[in-house]
Formats: sequence, structure tokens, C-alpha cells
Amino acid sequence: MLFQAADSKGRNFLDLLDDNLNPIELSNIKGGPWLQHFGHLNSLRTQASRAIINHTPIGEYWLRFFPREELSCPYDNYPIETRWHILHECKRFNNY
Repeated sequence: MLFQAADSKGRNFLDLLDDNLNPIELSNIKGGPWLQHFGHLNSLRTQASRAIINHTPIGEYWLRFFPREELSCPYDNYPIETRWHILHECKRFNNY
């Protein structure tokens, strides 16, 4: 219950929505409902978890921890490659 409070989970945590745009409640029962959406491949679950907590190696992450690294999107010169950009705008992933 404590995690559901916005100040407990941090500002970089991605809230996931189901098909009806309702928030997916977090749980640790049977792997949790949000990880079940990513299938059984550990590599895909790992990448999804990193994206959910915003610890995936993209410009937004580099800006927080390694600000001297390249921050822009290499596919369409977006100034800072953010999670939002990748999920909604990036030319590389627009078919997903």
C-alpha cells in the first residue's frame, strides 16, 4: 500500500495501464500483474523492468547519471532520448 503513494515510488516510475486505461495494481503474487504482460522471457522482463523504473541506457538516464554521454536519439535527432519519445514518437519504434 505504501508503494501506491506517489511520493513512495519515485517520480520516474512508469504507471502502467490496462486495455481499459485503468492503472495496473502492483503485486508480488505470481510474478505480479504488470510483469505478466511481458511474457515469460527473462530478457524481455528485464528490459521492461528497466524501462518502468527509468533505468534503461537512453539519454534521459545518461543525463541523470552520466551527463557527458550522448543524450540525443540516434534515429531522428531528438535532443534528449526520453522514455516518452521512445514509446510514442521515435521513428525506430513507431511500428511497435
